[in-house]
Amino acid sequence: MAMTDQERKELRTYCAILLKEYGFQYSPDDPVIPALYIIHKEMELNNQGNKLLASQVKETLSRINPNEFHFHYPGEAWKFQLGIVFKWLSSVLIILLFAWVAVWYWSVVKDVDGARTIIESSRNMGELHKAVKKDKAGYYFIDFTAAKGDSIQNFKEYQKLNAKTVRVYLGK
Repeated sequence: MAMTDQERKELRTYCAILLKEYGFQYSPDDPVIPALYIIHKEMELNNQGNKLLASQVKETLSRINPNEFHFHYPGEAWKFQLGIVFKWLSSVLIILLFAWVAVWYWSVVKDVDGARTIIESSRNMGELHKAVKKDKAGYYFIDFTAAKGDSIQNFKEYQKLNAKTVRVYLGK
């Protein structure tokens, strides 16, 4: 659609006035003004489209996550609150169950070898504890005798390895 000279002049004058409001000084005869006017109109249309889109998004969000709940029948609010409690309770129970399983697994993996060592050594320590005696001064001691022959009694006999070393057998 072709514009008449009068329409072009009016458009240029309008654009110059518009630009002057925003602090830009252009004369109505400047050839840049129509391009600036087109950019201005496109930006206005874009802003209107963005505002429309934003309002549609807000409306959709208000439908998905409403801030107000309207209950029309007796007992609906109570059931709604009960549902919220059930949701939180089930979430917390799942987290606690996961934590319990993690702790259980960790304790099984980390403590089994330690527990076996303690159980096996407790028998030997019990035997050694039975051999402990107390003298008149209150000191505890254990008497060992030299091993005779091929067999050695655990916790009771020792074997002399050299002049400075004695081996006491604690068992298997």
